[in-house]
Amino acid sequence: MQFTPWHRYLYRVTFGSILIVLGIAELLLVPSEGPLIPTILLAAGLAFVIAGVTRWRRFGNAPEQDERSKKIGAWGISYSWFLSLLFMTVLFLLDYLQVVILTVQTALGVSVMVMTLSAVAFQLYLSRAGDVA
Repeated sequence: MQFTPWHRYLYRVTFGSILIVLGIAELLLVPSEGPLIPTILLAAGLAFVIAGVTRWRRFGNAPEQDERSKKIGAWGISYSWFLSLLFMTVLFLLDYLQVVILTVQTALGVSVMVMTLSAVAFQLYLSRAGDVA
């Protein structure tokens, strides 16, 4: 079965709505566990709903990607991966030389943030630059 762009938008909004309901239910039914899991569910659900609605408004039934955007996405992710690898190497060296003492949670959290933000930044930069070499 081939999905139309409309189906993808509908699935994003539906999945996001389900995550929001689960987050609210988790928050109301199990309040003693703490707010971490409900917050993650609510944030992810909201992100899916916003992504579905904004993509539907921007693209409608037209294709979301063309060859240029696929190429920019691939190059942006590649650059992000390389930058993240260098960043984690520097983190390792800083911890090994005891310049900075890192916990596992801190190192992983900062690494995930660098990966995510650099992927978005590289893709935005390359899309505004026009094309990839």
